[in-house]
Amino acid sequence: MIARVAKLFPDKISPVCQLPQSPGVGPNEWADELDRCVNDLGFVGCNVNPDMAGGREPLTPSMGSEWWYPLWEKLVKLDVPCTVHASASLNPAMHLTNAYYIAHHNSAAVEILKSRVFKDFPKLKIIIPHGGGAIPFQWNRQRGMHVKEGLEPFEEAARRVYWDMAIYDKESMELLIKRVGADNVLFATEMFGAVNAIDPKTGRNFEDLVPIFKSIDWLTEEERHKITEGNAKKVFSRMSASAKV
Repeated sequence: MIARVAKLFPDKISPVCQLPQSPGVGPNEWADELDRCVNDLGFVGCNVNPDMAGGREPLTPSMGSEWWYPLWEKLVKLDVPCTVHASASLNPAMHLTNAYYIAHHNSAAVEILKSRVFKDFPKLKIIIPHGGGAIPFQWNRQRGMHVKEGLEPFEEAARRVYWDMAIYDKESMELLIKRVGADNVLFATEMFGAVNAIDPKTGRNFEDLVPIFKSIDWLTEEERHKITEGNAKKVFSRMSASAKV
């Protein structure tokens, strides 16, 4: 259905697939689905769940481990990116949005960036959603861990992935851009996702992010173009749709 919609509106929609992941089943069993989605159906990227079991047994290995390498190999071969996005937690102690989605994006980024993934796959393109969770706000914590473990400086590691800007306030957007740089930020909005509600302060939906982004007046036109269009075209090299904000 997604492929059919994209074919109907090729100037508006570029399709991204979800892979058939299952708890305890490694990427060597399902990564080949990318061939069909990309080569036969025209998909330009995929979503990847970093924790198929939702915190229960069998636990999913760290995204920094070689368990994931068949997927990274396939992504590089096809020249498509993946967005790392958690699914659902089976643990009632974990709030679905705040403590699971957002925390897992943070954790997946930490695991990948402290690993040798980008040494082994320098052309790999990974997108971390929602501004990386707490990473922009816990920047020195990540820097400190990299120093303590003798790893690549975190400032450099953070520029090996891309960060989407589906975050709901101006100050957070500004901090993300300042931390990781305009070259590594992708404009994003869910419309409608986890927070489908009207902000009483603005009268707009919380996820209506275009006016918020436009209010960041210190960005240059070049930086604004990169965030809204240029970076996406670079990351999604197979994309044909033209998106403008």
